[in-house]
Amino acid sequence: MKKIHLIALVFVAALGVNSCDLFLEMPEVTGSVYLEDVFSTRKDTEGLLWRAYHRGLREGLPEGWAINHGTLASLSGEITRGYSWHAGYNLVVNGPSTVLDASGQFQGAPANFNENWEVIRNCWIIIQNIDLCEELSPAMREYMKGEAYGLIAYRYMGMFQRWGGVPIVRQANQMSDDLLFPRATAQETLDFTLEMIKEAEDRLPDTWYDIEPGCGDKWEGRLTKGVALAMRARVLTFASRPLFNSASSYPQEFGIPCDSETEQLIWLGGYSEQRYRDAIDAHLALINWGKAHGKHLIFTAGEGNRNDYEQAIDDYGRGVSELNGPETILAFKIESDQQVYNNMTEGYNFSAYVDAGERSLRGVLTNFVRLYRDKDGGELDWPVVGEAEPRPISDFANNIDNIEARFRVDICVPGKFGRSNDGDARWNEGIWYMGSLTSDANIAASMSRATEGRSIGVPTKFYYKAGARRWLEFPLFRLAENYLHLAEAYNEIGETANALRYLNIIRNRAGLPSVSETDKGRLRELIVREKALEFFEENQRYYDVKHWKHPDIGTKILGGPMTEISFYTTDGLNTMDALISYWDAYSYTGYWHPKWFLEPFRQDEVNKGIIAQNPGY
Repeated sequence: MKKIHLIALVFVAALGVNSCDLFLEMPEVTGSVYLEDVFSTRKDTEGLLWRAYHRGLREGLPEGWAINHGTLASLSGEITRGYSWHAGYNLVVNGPSTVLDASGQFQGAPANFNENWEVIRNCWIIIQNIDLCEELSPAMREYMKGEAYGLIAYRYMGMFQRWGGVPIVRQANQMSDDLLFPRATAQETLDFTLEMIKEAEDRLPDTWYDIEPGCGDKWEGRLTKGVALAMRARVLTFASRPLFNSASSYPQEFGIPCDSETEQLIWLGGYSEQRYRDAIDAHLALINWGKAHGKHLIFTAGEGNRNDYEQAIDDYGRGVSELNGPETILAFKIESDQQVYNNMTEGYNFSAYVDAGERSLRGVLTNFVRLYRDKDGGELDWPVVGEAEPRPISDFANNIDNIEARFRVDICVPGKFGRSNDGDARWNEGIWYMGSLTSDANIAASMSRATEGRSIGVPTKFYYKAGARRWLEFPLFRLAENYLHLAEAYNEIGETANALRYLNIIRNRAGLPSVSETDKGRLRELIVREKALEFFEENQRYYDVKHWKHPDIGTKILGGPMTEISFYTTDGLNTMDALISYWDAYSYTGYWHPKWFLEPFRQDEVNKGIIAQNPGY
């Protein structure tokens, strides 16, 4: 009998909505166990898959080491850097590292490259051995193989956009196997990812509802055929963008030494318009699949019309927060009510319903606030560093009264609070660490920072009408992404009418007027701005700006000077009656070097002589 080696883990509450309605827990497993034992019962077989789900889908989320306490938004100029002991803080200040820290952990990049292989190996174990489990029907075994292929594809998709070419593993290797896997080229990695997506798509169901008699929505949240389509659309979008799809590689462009062999690992070898066309086909396929299976953009007014302000708040709020909502293709589900807090609630829940303090230095940067428009799509006038005196709080109040709907869902600010949970004091007046406040007249007169990290206010996204719910379902794929990626791809191939169509659907859903820009460069920037606002804090901007090679990298997005709004108040209160004035102040300068277009591999892995390091590290 064959043995497998599993790290001890009690997996609790992976993928359900209520504790009585969760996927089955994985049994505690330590040391060596026989394959025949693991696959002898349905419960143990499912437990291995649930573990792969939990570890496989948490990439880039504050779960474990790497980014840990913070979120990727700290890196991409959305929110501030957090505490000095956080991995995110160190990345913002010092950039990526290739070595272990003093505690023996690797926090030099937002994800741990080595963690991928445990997930991938578990998935191959399932694919190769699930037919041993006679308690599962043949149909269910095929579905679960599809899930395992899908999770392999998800990790390879993430590795492709982070590192470029990576080793390709096609089986659950044993200790006796040749484990010296060099990096594949970027093209080979893309091809393998697409191969795994196809294997998943061929096996996954369109829905898990009543997949077995009487199960109802018990399995809501597992991978579906739509998730496979969403992965294909996303990975082809990254393959079409300038970082991989250009006439020359980024080392050539930015003067980073790189030989031709390494160049194949981080570049697709030249520009091809067909890559954009392939991405377009993939996005349309997902949208059409959604129409047939109850998945659609939440848009009350409908295409060709413009939501009013209240409709915009409700549609966007539901789109990013509604549990198992029609706009969500896949979410990372973890119920955190079983404990006081975990890294997910620390990362995203700022309400007084959660007794946790790791969030206090993660307010929203002025760099990002400036992207929001007024209700009619016009620019708002915010203070800038160096003005002669603070502005009266009436100026701030007027901006918030006139700002677009998504801001009111995304961010809770002093005095005006937020619209995510109207009338709930624990989400408004009592929200944790809201705004950078000072009652010191000297600080206000000099317009220096009141408290670094608190800024204009704190995020409230993912908790629209959540009330006392402490946990969230982080959206990994939602359909608004596909509309904006279609706009992006159509613009790049010169099909302006189609680009405007899909861009304006998202703008109109947000309550903003349509645009009619036809200049390719200016339309590109409108699409980039819309993507930033629609996907605030959804772990997309960090990757987007790098793969776009956005011109503001190093100056105001990823790297460069970061600024924060501060408030002068009486007695430290955050009510509108107590606020007196506000201003913008320099906070810190973020790190940037062009080597960071892709992330580094750990140096101890590179030293083994198998993995080639990315250029510049």
